[in-house]
Amino acid sequence: MAMIMAARRRSTCNRCTPIASAAGWLLLLVMLVPIAIVTVSAENHCSEHRYEHSLNTTHLQFTKEIPDREYGVPEQFKSLHCCGKGYRSIEWFKDNKPQPWSSDVSSFIVNPAAANQTIFSIRLKENDIGNYSCILRNETHAIKHEIELRFQDQLDNPMPTFRPKDLTVSVGESVRFYCEAFVGNLYLPDATNEIVWNQMFDDHPHNVSDSMQVNVTREEGQIIGSYLSIPNIQTHHYGRYRCQIVSGNSAQKLNLSVLLSPVEVTAITDTQLSMLVYVMATLLLVLVILFAWICRTVQQRTSSKKDNRCSAQFIANSEHENV
Repeated sequence: MAMIMAARRRSTCNRCTPIASAAGWLLLLVMLVPIAIVTVSAENHCSEHRYEHSLNTTHLQFTKEIPDREYGVPEQFKSLHCCGKGYRSIEWFKDNKPQPWSSDVSSFIVNPAAANQTIFSIRLKENDIGNYSCILRNETHAIKHEIELRFQDQLDNPMPTFRPKDLTVSVGESVRFYCEAFVGNLYLPDATNEIVWNQMFDDHPHNVSDSMQVNVTREEGQIIGSYLSIPNIQTHHYGRYRCQIVSGNSAQKLNLSVLLSPVEVTAITDTQLSMLVYVMATLLLVLVILFAWICRTVQQRTSSKKDNRCSAQFIANSEHENV
C-alpha cells in the first residue's frame, strides 16, 4: 500500500512539474510583453514629430523638443531621450559621470536600437534620480542638453516637463509650439487626461484659427504632450497662447503660456540719424568734387586740342603764303 501511495505521489508530481513550468513561463511572458511594448515605443520616439527643417538637413542639431525635466514612478519603466542628427557620437552622463554606470550610480542603459539617442531603466530606482546630460559630437562641433530626473511628487497634479518657448516670426512664416506634462497613472475608470491649446484675448480662451493640434503620449500615457502648428502666420495670430493640461479628476489645472510676436523694425535713434545725414552729406560733397574735377579735366583736354588745331592751321597758312 505504501508503495502504491508513493507511486501516486510521484505521478502527481510529474504531472504538476510541466504545469508549474508552463505557469512560470506564462507569468514571465505577461511581465515581459508590456516592457517590450514600452521599449519599442521608446525606440520610435526620436523618429516621430521631428522639426520640419531637420528633415532635409544634415548638420549637427536636435531634431525635436527635448524636456528639461522628467518624472518617474518607482519600480516602473522610464526612458530619457536626446533626439538629434548629424552626430558621430553621443555621450550620456549622470551627475557628470559618463555612461556606462555601475548599479550604485544608475540602472539606465543605452538603447542601441535607437542609435544611442535613448537610455532606459526597466525598474526605476532611488539611485536613478539625478541630473542627466547628453553630448552630441561631430568632427568639429558639439551640442549638449541637460535633463533633471525626479520621482513623481504630486500624485494628482500634472507636472510640466516641457514648457513652450516664445517665438518671433514674420507674416507668412510657420511656427510650432509644444507643451508636455507628466500626469502619471490613472487608476479610476472614469478619469481621463485632457490637453488643449487656446489663443488668449483679454484672458479669455478662443480657438486657434488656421492651425492644427496634435496630441501625443509616451510611457503608457504617463506623459502627455501637444503640438500646435500654424503653417501661415497672419497678423491676427500674434499674441499669447495657453496650453492647458488637466489630469484625471484633479481640480488643479496646469497652464503653460507662450507669446508669439512679430518681427519689429528697429527704429533709428537721433544719433544714428545724425550720423546717416553726415555720411550722406559727405558722400554728396565727394561726388560734387569728383564731378567738377572730371568736367575741368575734360574741358582742359578739349581746349588743348583746339589750341593745337589752331597752331597747326596757322603754320600751314604761313607756309602757303611764303610759297
